[in-house]
Amino acid sequence: MDFNMIQYFKSDIKSKAKFHISLGHETVMAKVTLFSSPAKNEKSGGGFDFDREYQFDESYSKNSEKSDESDGEASLPRDRFVLLEFETAVPVLPECIVIGSKLDTDINANLCRLAFHGKALKTFTTKDFAKTDLPNLKIYKDKCKEGVVERASNEYEVIVKDLVKKETNVDLFTGLKVELSTGEPGVIEGSFGQSGKIKVRIMQGLKPDTFVRIGGGKKKKGENTGFTEPVVVKLKFKRYIFDEKKKMIQL
Repeated sequence: MDFNMIQYFKSDIKSKAKFHISLGHETVMAKVTLFSSPAKNEKSGGGFDFDREYQFDESYSKNSEKSDESDGEASLPRDRFVLLEFETAVPVLPECIVIGSKLDTDINANLCRLAFHGKALKTFTTKDFAKTDLPNLKIYKDKCKEGVVERASNEYEVIVKDLVKKETNVDLFTGLKVELSTGEPGVIEGSFGQSGKIKVRIMQGLKPDTFVRIGGGKKKKGENTGFTEPVVVKLKFKRYIFDEKKKMIQL
């Protein structure tokens, strides 16, 4: 359903929280999953579409719209949605009005208990919808792993530690792109040894300063390069939250 927060509701609305959901003559509990995407106008086919990708949102608050404007993506409005997973099956009419509330809030607390509202956009009718339907919903989380360059084998290859755990299957990471904190892009080639270290190919070669900084080239014993900060390797990717295989996706 599309998501509209009720401005008098003071608490944040968080993914995985449970709310009382009222639709038609029914009120039942449901777990919520919040997600959004940059808004599209009607001419370009705005609204919900299974072909679009959506970013997972941890929470919404009454200041969410303002925070969007302060983000890097220059004040672009966002289409906001919420997935409702009901504890019991309920009849749902297309585009019916849906209201989410916290009816267990103390009635003497003088707080608005109505949290959000919207229209039902899509429904799932199979009992095992979590396996058959939800994987088609492209909601992703941005992920980032960090490691440290231990040394340079040569100007085009570095050995990285702490990016993955010792027991991790490095084959799952082979071919993924990384970036050094000094700016050089690289590609994971595979494992190095048995302790969880990996080899990264620097396709364009290390900068001379970087090569010296991580101990490359000829250096006299005990010579201080003058650098104390390690070179960090970042692996950025996204993962669809309903993908059972947990594939790592990069552009």
